[in-house]
This record gives sequence, C-alpha cells and structure tokens, in this order.
Amino acid sequence: MHSTQIINTIKMIVLMVMSTTTIPVKQETLARLRSYKVGGATYDDVLNDLMDDQPPAGFIREHLRRLKEETFSDWKDVRKRLRL
Repeated sequence: MHSTQIINTIKMIVLMVMSTTTIPVKQETLARLRSYKVGGATYDDVLNDLMDDQPPAGFIREHLRRLKEETFSDWKDVRKRLRL
C-alpha cells in the first residue's frame, strides 16, 4: 500500500468516527462564516470562538443576578467547600 493510500484510509476512518451534523444556512451566511475561517481553523473552531466572544443573553442575566444576590466567597472558602 502506498503512503498516499494509507493517508487517505486514515482520513476516511477519522471522518467516520467524528460526530458531525449538518446545519442549513443561507449562501450569504456561509460566505460570511468562511471569512472568519483562517489558517487551519475548522468551522467548529470558528463557531466556538464566536460563541465564546458573545455568550447568550440568558447567561449574562444569570451571571448578573448571581453577582447581585449571592454572597461573596473568597478563594479559601471556595477551595474548602470543594475540598481542593
């Protein structure tokens, strides 16, 4: 078996093992998404980076509620509570 055949076989096995899904988007959206893809980044990398930069509004609301309503704990208390 030639090295090219081995590499192609490995690529096929990786593709079969990876869990993926299809997300329908408009052509304009796909073009925009492609513009964020640089270097060796995958679409999964791009989407996760975008989501990390802009968390959902519900997450922000919950974070603000906790800051306002919950008591402050210093790191010593946190470590003790988590047995670290």
